[in-house]
Amino acid sequence: MEQIFYFPETMIWPLLACLVLTGIHVYLGVHVIARKVIFVDLALAQIAALGTVTGVLLGYEVGKDINQLYLYSLAFTFFGAFVFSMTRMRGEKVPHEAIIGIVYAVAFATTILVLARSPLGPLELDRIIKGELLWVRSNLVIKTAVLYSVVGAFHYIFRKRFIAISVHPEKAEQDGINVRLWDFLFYMSFGFVITSSVAIAGVFLVFSYLVIPAVGAMLLAEKISTRLIIGWVGGAIISFIGVKLSWHTGLPTSPLIVCLLAVTLVVAAVIRYLRVAPNWRRAVLNLLASAVVFGLFCAGVLFFAKREEDPYEHTVHMLESKLATDRTVAIGKLGSFPDRKNEWLPLLVKRLSDDDAEVRKAAIVEIADLKDRTATPQLIPLLHDPSSDVRDKVLKAFRVLGDTSVVTSLITSGNQEEDPEMKIEILETALELGDARAIPAFIETINAGGLFGGDAFDQLQRHLDPKFKSGDVAGLKKWWQENRNRIEFDPQTKRFGAR
Repeated sequence: MEQIFYFPETMIWPLLACLVLTGIHVYLGVHVIARKVIFVDLALAQIAALGTVTGVLLGYEVGKDINQLYLYSLAFTFFGAFVFSMTRMRGEKVPHEAIIGIVYAVAFATTILVLARSPLGPLELDRIIKGELLWVRSNLVIKTAVLYSVVGAFHYIFRKRFIAISVHPEKAEQDGINVRLWDFLFYMSFGFVITSSVAIAGVFLVFSYLVIPAVGAMLLAEKISTRLIIGWVGGAIISFIGVKLSWHTGLPTSPLIVCLLAVTLVVAAVIRYLRVAPNWRRAVLNLLASAVVFGLFCAGVLFFAKREEDPYEHTVHMLESKLATDRTVAIGKLGSFPDRKNEWLPLLVKRLSDDDAEVRKAAIVEIADLKDRTATPQLIPLLHDPSSDVRDKVLKAFRVLGDTSVVTSLITSGNQEEDPEMKIEILETALELGDARAIPAFIETINAGGLFGGDAFDQLQRHLDPKFKSGDVAGLKKWWQENRNRIEFDPQTKRFGAR
């Protein structure tokens, strides 16, 4: 029993966040279902997300400018509340749900366009959809609970008017209630909730908390108070199970809770069906038939699944994929097949000329890990690669491989290099491989002076015995001229000294 209810400290606050979300969203969900605007939560959540990414595009940073981004999100949500309150039509010639769906689609498309201007676009979109439930901490949960309590108190005080415009809007208007004003107040308070919820749980979990418990409760009860109790209890239990399973299985928390909520909705629908069915036996047979159809569908999906490919062949196919990420992953897997190295090594060397710099880098690292010098000639042209990261990996590979045959190419490349920092790194690689011909090239860089002259002097000092005082270029030159024909390299210390 203790194991069932035990929670690690890191999961307590995500669980409490789920319970806080359940409390307010089940209540709002009852109103949303009654209003027949099921997707208003999804639309407002997407509008709130659009506000956040707009703030990011305008220079504010996630995690740093929290209050500013929150205000952007809240402002966008209030504008959405205004739009929804003003677009409800008498007689619903155009269903309000259609307008809400259009707003959602436009907001989502605009969000993608805005994120396209950000280098972290895909990551931000993923964060918006999934939320950051696992990383939520006490201060945010407490602040959110206080905010939701205020919203809940507001709705409790004016509950008769909110229920009236949700359940019987025409009658409420006849009774003198300003429906548009109270619609706006409803959506505005809704916006306060959504703005905070999306940042914690993401768009889809927020939508699921709003709709699924409310729909399930509606299937099981008629009174609003009973529906609220069923929704709160059911949502709390599912939240507990979802967070617990996420901790044990490592599955993403928000999607897992959504799927569990969907399962409970199916259970509620089955219970409802059995309760209202005029013929209990026929109802059971229909359910069994449905279960058989579902089983056959799943079996068919599995039956026609692609047969598992040989791991090596799969890796080779990924190596030829059009996606650079696939090729990069495949390169990292090649080392798992040492007995077939003669087959895949030529394929790996081919990736040294890949169009994507990340793939080239991965290939260089893998060749260095193999410590196979047969690929060294193919690495030399990459000394002139347009990517400085690729060139840096090549130099590290040369140091690991220890192949002195590349020294001439290194010194030639170093003398031609226009970037002083890269030139120093190339020449230092030649020194570490034990070739004294790099020393005069270093001295030439030092003579050029400038910002990197001192760096070149310091780097050369690391590989020379004896040591010279900082900036003693004259002493360094004199030592080289007197001892250039007597220089020896110590591979243990990576230093040069006179015999």
